[in-house]
Amino acid sequence: MKCRSVLTRIDALRTAELQTFEAREVEEHLGRCASCHDSADDVASFASAIRSCAKTPGRSLAGSLAAAVGDAVDCFEVDGQNVYVAFSKHGIRLIDLRAKSIEEFRRAYAARFGRELHEESLSNREREAIELALRGKTAKRPEIDLSDLTEFEQKVLHTILNIPRGEVRTYEWVARAAGRPKAIRAVGNVMATNPVPFLLPCHRVVPTAGGIGNYGFGSAMKRTLLAAEGAPVEELETLAQHGVRFIGSRTTKIFCCPTCRDARRIRQENRVGFHDAAEARHDGYRPCKRCAPAVAA
Repeated sequence: MKCRSVLTRIDALRTAELQTFEAREVEEHLGRCASCHDSADDVASFASAIRSCAKTPGRSLAGSLAAAVGDAVDCFEVDGQNVYVAFSKHGIRLIDLRAKSIEEFRRAYAARFGRELHEESLSNREREAIELALRGKTAKRPEIDLSDLTEFEQKVLHTILNIPRGEVRTYEWVARAAGRPKAIRAVGNVMATNPVPFLLPCHRVVPTAGGIGNYGFGSAMKRTLLAAEGAPVEELETLAQHGVRFIGSRTTKIFCCPTCRDARRIRQENRVGFHDAAEARHDGYRPCKRCAPAVAA
């Protein structure tokens, strides 16, 4: 048997597909032809490499891949309250205090974002930032991942980051600052579904009519957070009872949001309340440039 015929039968010999007499002739040729023998070894090595690539990854490898590309969940306790946090490699994605178990949190996450979660620990810096935010204290904000939200939702949530600690703004203000002045109800929906509360301070957004308003974790917690940040909660509620939305200064003829840093410096005898921006303008007042209580006329 010549070399060309042998080479075309090497793989069939390896897989035992040749007739007995053919297999014997090929083996005899390989025994006396070094070149064809080397080719047979090459075919065997190549076949072994292919089989190794086809092996199913072990559980540890599958877990490593999930950790590399998937989202993670961590659970820890803050002041006796379980806190569930989902995060990706790009940042915090969801914070919740209401889930009864990590399994319930996982189900809610899968329903909202369509992804599974594996367990992994947050960094100490991220955990500390969340703990401090839950207590109304200042911390360096960790990275936040809002990539699954709409452009409008992201814009609104980035807008509320501009509300200073100890101050509040209305849904109307947020809608205007986000470039959608008529989308007040939509802003309310974004606040209600804020995936990263505390770090994205939706508790600093209040009803346009004044007062504190509702909160996903209860009005008591909203009061506690605002008070811890230095907001005059009781004063806000009193002003709302009297329908006062803005505070003006008789000396500067400027009107502000009630919690504006400048408004809180106005001496009591120089303070004047307004029910709306039109009333303030009618009396000769102009809006504060810092807190922008209304669109400049």
